[in-house]
This record gives sequence, structure tokens and C-alpha cells, in this order.
Amino acid sequence: MIKSRKTSAYTYDQNTQWQTTERPLIMEIPLQIWVNGEHLATLHRTPGNEFLLATGYLYYQGLINQHEDISAQRLVVSEKADRKSPLATDSVRFNIHNTTAAVTPLTAAAIWSVIAPRIAKNQAKPFYIAPHIIINLPEKMVEKQTLYTTTAGAHAVALVNKAGKILHCEEDVGRTNALDKIVGYCVTNKIEMNSLGALFSGRINLEMAVKIARAGFAVIFSVSAPTAGAVELLKKTGVTYAGSLKDKSFTVFCGSL
Repeated sequence: MIKSRKTSAYTYDQNTQWQTTERPLIMEIPLQIWVNGEHLATLHRTPGNEFLLATGYLYYQGLINQHEDISAQRLVVSEKADRKSPLATDSVRFNIHNTTAAVTPLTAAAIWSVIAPRIAKNQAKPFYIAPHIIINLPEKMVEKQTLYTTTAGAHAVALVNKAGKILHCEEDVGRTNALDKIVGYCVTNKIEMNSLGALFSGRINLEMAVKIARAGFAVIFSVSAPTAGAVELLKKTGVTYAGSLKDKSFTVFCGSL
């Protein structure tokens, strides 16, 4: 599926001054998520890996705990105006077993109130990674960021092991979408998230922190600095968080390495 589209633009360069150029722009198409015939949510996402995105979102919402909870899934791609409309909407439809929660989107605060009592501090498996490996993680992730390198408009989340290897990377126009895709990838492939680290290209805010807590990653890293609320919540869950990975340095905001 096409993830970017070219457009004509004027670029100013000090030497050549104004010149007409072609620039690729990242695509953004709404995606409706339906569960057992009921509309759950509409996400604005970059086309591609829709089932991973929706699976990760269902996991975050507490509607599934494993991929086997899904009995059927189907993607319906809009053909509205030959997809020239910026608001053409696709949909992904799930049938799931034993729905234990109402098919309605919960806020991050509501999800936290549900999962907080069940989260044991330091629940993740021990994860040790050397500082000299951490400072090179952003460069390794950029090598996997094909959308970012062509459009400069994509966020990314990558799975990292103790050796500092990027195991898998997902990109999307939205930060939360990229995380949902990674979680969906892990749920689909039965990968234990509490034994891995996650690397983020963008800022970790409070909603992202709730998603991280629900996923149960052992340690997280980010290129940007976090919000105060995100750090406070991650401290409560015992997550080790190293952020501001720039210029071969980083800051440990909570936990220890």
C-alpha cells in the first residue's frame, strides 16, 4: 500500500534561491476499528500494517490479551473518489471471543485505573544494556526508518534486545499509532514484551506512558525528553527510562541501568 505521495513545492536555497521541487509527503488516512459489529474508534494513520495497529489498540483497550482472542479480521479499503479525498476512510473489522469490556474507547486515565492494581513494580525481566550501546541506538533505528528518511514526517518505535540490536521497527504519522503497531506485532507473534526494550523517536507523554505500562516493556529509550507526568507514572510501574538520546549522551529519568 502507498505510504507517501509526491507534491510540487518551492524550495529556497541560498545558492540557487527559489526552485521548484517534488517532495514526498507521508499519507494520512482515517481507519475505523470495528469489534463484533460495533464501532470502537477511528484512528488517523499511515496506510500499512492495519491489523498490527488495530491489534495493538485492542490490547491497549483491554479487549484482548492474546492474538487467539481474535476469531476473524478483515480490512475494507475505501474507494471513495478513487481515494483522492483526504477524508476517505478505511476500516478494519474484528470478531473477538469473550468480550469482557464494553466496546467503547476508554481514556488513558480509565485504562490506568484498571491496570494499575494489577501491575507489580519491577514486573519486567532484568534488562541490562551498556551505555556505549545505548548512545548508538538512534542511528541504528534511522537505518530502519524508510518513511522518515523519505518524508521527514514519520514517528517510529523499535524493539531492542540486550545486545542493542533493532529487532523490528514500525513507523506511522502518529506516535501512539507506531507504538500500537509494535505492540500488535508482539501480540501477533507471541513475543514477550517484558523481556525487551522499546526505542521511541518522539516524546513520551502521559498517554504513551500508560500504553507502555500496559505493554510491560522492560526498559524504554527515546530521542526526546518526556513529560513530568509520564516519568511519574513510569516510576510507579518500575520501568527504566533513558531519554534525550542526542549527541552521544542520554539522561536516565527513572530506574537504573
